[in-house]
Amino acid sequence: MVAVCGSPGAGMTTVACATARRLGVPFLTRDEIKAGLGLSSAAVAKDGGVQFNPDFHIAGGPLSLRAEAVMVNAARLLASSGASFVLESSVLSRELLDALLACDARVLAVHVVARESVIGERLRARAAGGGAVDRQLPSLFQRGEMKRSIFDPPAGAHAVVEVDTSDDGDPDIERIEAAVVALIR
Repeated sequence: MVAVCGSPGAGMTTVACATARRLGVPFLTRDEIKAGLGLSSAAVAKDGGVQFNPDFHIAGGPLSLRAEAVMVNAARLLASSGASFVLESSVLSRELLDALLACDARVLAVHVVARESVIGERLRARAAGGGAVDRQLPSLFQRGEMKRSIFDPPAGAHAVVEVDTSDDGDPDIERIEAAVVALIR
């Protein structure tokens, strides 16, 4: 199992999608699970898209807790069946890691990082077109209310790879693939 974690704006989704594609395995992401859970409080917009209720937010809130529980259960099910998969969540929770290790899964933690200035630019760009939470992220980091250390993978994974996405090029999936091969051997 490859667990991709890191600060918002670091490039986790990009790295996780590329890794899952390269390895040919399923991809789980808490934001997608959360969006699915939030559809129960959504309606069809005039343009035919999905219109979430004003109190629905991708980051934080009660849906985050439900999404985390669903993701832990889905990951546990996949791991216990021996399936390989990539999981993306900004924070690799202790609960999730322990659940995977209890299934005898081999866990590679991929910590996605980028220079602070790059993350700031990405968060500002996201805020320009995003919801209330996306607009709050840059100022939370600037004020020091959201420490980058909370996105570090917890101890206990079989291996950890750090991927820096500061250059905005294609992420270094070869290093992740090599670490996966080393775990399998």
